Amino acid sequence: LNPATPRRRQCGQRARGERTHPLECVRVCECMRRVPTLASRGVVHLASAALAATMLSSYSSASARTVVDFSAPSTAAAFAAVDDRVMGGASTSRVVHEDGAALFEGNLIVEGGGFASVRYLGEILLSPEAEALSLEARSDGRKGYKLTLNSAAAPQGVSYQLVLPQLDEGAPFERLRLPLADFKPSLRGRPATDAPPLRAADVRGLGLMLSRYESGGGIKEPIAPGSFQLRLRRLAEAESELAINGRRWVNPQ
Repeated sequence: LNPATPRRRQCGQRARGERTHPLECVRVCECMRRVPTLASRGVVHLASAALAATMLSSYSSASARTVVDFSAPSTAAAFAAVDDRVMGGASTSRVVHEDGAALFEGNLIVEGGGFASVRYLGEILLSPEAEALSLEARSDGRKGYKLTLNSAAAPQGVSYQLVLPQLDEGAPFERLRLPLADFKPSLRGRPATDAPPLRAADVRGLGLMLSRYESGGGIKEPIAPGSFQLRLRRLAEAESELAINGRRWVNPQ
């Protein structure tokens, strides 16, 4: 060792008087670039890995908080129809409880309006740090279903809409991840360009919709008229990307 060359502080060492976070070696140590290699050699201390796993598990459990339990019979009764008849249309919709789930059903008539929707009468509150929602759904194979959210920070009448992925008819319930950043503001079927970005802390209400309009409004989708059915079981706060990526690091597949 060249005496003129300053020694590098090794991983886990610290200068006298310094305060070190328990995960310092993982976050800020110069050895971080070598963590995957070191982990594969069994060098990373098991206590650090266990601590990280515990923290991620706790965060994951907190992030899975139920927002709406659609399996409860009382939930279906808390929805009211808001169909396109307010625009001269003739579509109809309702929510009923059936086989342990909420069933959003009705009849879509595209002439004169082109959407069928219901609004949840209860108040919705999300954790301020929520980044996405998780929706357990089963569909009749139609496209055009939407989840809508209302924000206390948006002008009256504005809703934030997200078109749900098209699900196969007859398939079992699927869990859909719905990032809040993907919800688009809409006002009377048109983009609400002046609306602020959707923040979890501002969300106060939600609704369900089958519509021939895009999530941001304006562009019409070729949605077939007729009867429809969408079954819902649970809406919850989804894991953050940080928790997902952290779990992959702690327990790589």
